[in-house]
Amino acid sequence: MRITKIGKPIVRETDCFERTDALIVALHPRYLSIRLKGHKEAVEVEYGAILDLARKHAWRRNKVS
Repeated sequence: MRITKIGKPIVRETDCFERTDALIVALHPRYLSIRLKGHKEAVEVEYGAILDLARKHAWRRNKVS
């Protein structure tokens, strides 16, 4: 399943705020980027890294229980 066409990311403004600026999330075919509204600097994260972090979080949660 494709969520984007190559070269055309899906960009959404979230309800999360850092001080007074909303977070902007852009879904690209191979990664996502997060930036503050009104700022050009963004952080890019590969989907595999997000999945690894989610698995570690789930493992820790189940280990503590």
